[in-house]
Amino acid sequence: MIRSIAFSIGLRYFLSGGRNNRLVSFISLLALGGLSLGVGLLILVLSVMNGFDREMRDHVLSIVPHIEITQPNYRGDWQAQAALLATVPNVTEVSVFNQVEGLIFSADKTRPVQLLGLDSTLAPSGLMRLLHASGHSVPDDGELLLPSAIAIKLDLVVGQMVNVVLPSNENRLAKAVPLKLVGLFDTQTELDQMLGVVSLEQAARLSGSGAAIRGFRVQITDLFDARLMGYRLLSQLPNGFQSKDWMKTYGNLYQAIQLSRNMVGLLVFLIIGVAAFNVISMLMMAVLNKRKDIAILQTLGLSRTHIFQLFIVQGGLIAIVGILGGLIIGIGSCYLIEDIVSMLQSFMGIEFLDTSIYPINYLPVDLRGSDILSVSLSAFVLTLLAALFPALKASKTVPAETLRYEA
Repeated sequence: MIRSIAFSIGLRYFLSGGRNNRLVSFISLLALGGLSLGVGLLILVLSVMNGFDREMRDHVLSIVPHIEITQPNYRGDWQAQAALLATVPNVTEVSVFNQVEGLIFSADKTRPVQLLGLDSTLAPSGLMRLLHASGHSVPDDGELLLPSAIAIKLDLVVGQMVNVVLPSNENRLAKAVPLKLVGLFDTQTELDQMLGVVSLEQAARLSGSGAAIRGFRVQITDLFDARLMGYRLLSQLPNGFQSKDWMKTYGNLYQAIQLSRNMVGLLVFLIIGVAAFNVISMLMMAVLNKRKDIAILQTLGLSRTHIFQLFIVQGGLIAIVGILGGLIIGIGSCYLIEDIVSMLQSFMGIEFLDTSIYPINYLPVDLRGSDILSVSLSAFVLTLLAALFPALKASKTVPAETLRYEA
């Protein structure tokens, strides 16, 4: 019964919030607001960083090959080699490609371009999904597909002839090759700044090497096994092939995303720590403000343990209400952040995530229950730890000393 009284009094103290003392009331609101803001921001930050991690795995690395097996002057039976690579365990897809780099110019504007030659029967499924979503497939000879970003910067329109300047080599001088722009697409990644798609045969002719293909693009089940899988695939092919995995091109970016997630999460977590110190201040003010009440409660039969529990209850209620407020802020922000960013971009006329700087041009969000649980538990534990000292201080109140000068 006494325990229930301690809980009831703790609940009453929490609901009163220092109603008779403006300073205590202000500190109470500050503690609750800081805790809610910290929890909400931490959930939002973790969800956004999880989104970047997910898009890196599922979107960017579905377009970029996990492993590239290349031999610039390969003239062998690539159909048989592709079939052989497809039988290697943990290989999910094998496609062939050609590649040539050059410049696209229109009027007085130029852009570097990397022309990717694809075969319609062995094309990468990730890239093909994006092309099909735009209503396109692998172009025919003499045709070209470009990202909308390049077309906008060069003022190109579908149906226009585009001049591609190819670099010189030992056998020929640089020359311009006209290709017909038959369609536009968007990957929403940094590839939109440089990628062009042509047919496999067209790319072979543009490269001037006479090779049927440049190599193979391989997708595997375990992204982080790409290095070892590259060596395993090379062992199945004749000498002269080389492998390059995604860690060489996007590994630093992936590590940067993971580092940013940890560092930003730590910084925001410190906000919760600051809020916990506000809880200490609030409860200490409450102890000083209610020391007469504490002394009277002790004379009525409440032990030091029950006084301690009373203020722990108050600290726990602060934690629960603050965390619930933070969950509303964090989860609500996760659902609204993309619309908010879009509105700000339209209002300010700028693009926050430009693929010339960032890997993708949108703000992904991946809200995970494990993050919500871990953030909530951490905030709850920190707040309870913050309540220990004020509760202990209150439990050491001596009624005789406190009530000595009371009438």
